[in-house]
Amino acid sequence: MPEERTAPLELTARQQSILDTLRNIGRDNVIRYRSKTPHLYQQDCQRLLKGDEACTWGLGGLTFQVGARLGISPQAVLSTFKALESRGLVIRETRNPTYQRPLYWWPVGLAKALADELMPGEEVNR
Repeated sequence: MPEERTAPLELTARQQSILDTLRNIGRDNVIRYRSKTPHLYQQDCQRLLKGDEACTWGLGGLTFQVGARLGISPQAVLSTFKALESRGLVIRETRNPTYQRPLYWWPVGLAKALADELMPGEEVNR
């Protein structure tokens, strides 16, 4: 029986830069309060341990934030986020039904990566 291989996802330069920027924003949001307000940092660490879904709201990146960092229009960022979401690379905030569109985006797998980096030995829920 032949061994199945999954081909690595090919991303365009724009998709990769938007995904990298979203990861940087998420990382910045998590460590923002580390030295200034330790109890807020602890709350953010607890969110990391709950997994990606728990991190989306508040720790994720906003469409206009990513666009501003890269000099790209928010509409272009939003369409790229939707393409990345269809590939399973990002998730979006959908908890608040009063909004007509999602506000926060989060890269899939970033919660585990940051938890491994900031809290080695802790178990992350999926």
